[in-house]
Amino acid sequence: MMIGSLYLVATPIGNLEDITLRAIRILKEVDQILCENSKNSYRLLQNFEIKTPSKTLFSGQENSFKWIVDEMKNGRSFAYISDAGTPGISDPGAGLVRAVRKEGLPIIPIPGPSALAAILSVSGFQVNPTFFLGFLSEKPNRKKNELEEYVNKEGLIVFYESVYKIKTALTIVKELFPKSEVLIGRELTKAHEEIKLYKSIDINPESIYTKGEFVVLINNYTKKIAKENASSTDRV
Repeated sequence: MMIGSLYLVATPIGNLEDITLRAIRILKEVDQILCENSKNSYRLLQNFEIKTPSKTLFSGQENSFKWIVDEMKNGRSFAYISDAGTPGISDPGAGLVRAVRKEGLPIIPIPGPSALAAILSVSGFQVNPTFFLGFLSEKPNRKKNELEEYVNKEGLIVFYESVYKIKTALTIVKELFPKSEVLIGRELTKAHEEIKLYKSIDINPESIYTKGEFVVLINNYTKKIAKENASSTDRV
């Protein structure tokens, strides 16, 4: 008997037109779709007339994924999708991948939309190195400690933030990275998408429109920024 595969399928982060033809085909062909939250994925699946059975994948201990591994060994294939974007990043998919890989079963990425890739592509900055932090801690003190580790690193620092914590996060960024540039992406790929570049010292957290999800990119190439500013002054 042939074994099944696990597909990690990237889905749109806002604009449904961003889904790939391959993603649609895979979601229609697998035996079952595992969702970060099936209620959140309902609109996507309905829009593309994907009738494959779906269910929410609850995070927990890796042995909670044993039934999936057993089904794969019996030839059934699964697709895992997060609420938005590329799965396995800041969602329960990582635990599932570990459990399946431990058994030596096939794991196949189906690439597509990613908020990380989107913000990097429009930054205009040198992206090597980039430090991706995912979602930071919800607790302000821990959030500050997590960012503080990167204060002296030259490069780009990217993290995701919710609408409820963005003001706190930007207050911390302004304190820790006063000489940096900060690119803030809000509602990426959606109708009211905003991407704005600030000098860190000019950020007013209270003026940020708190609606939607955020991606924050800190350009911490401070030596390069200082050199460019000096060159600009010389020309003037």
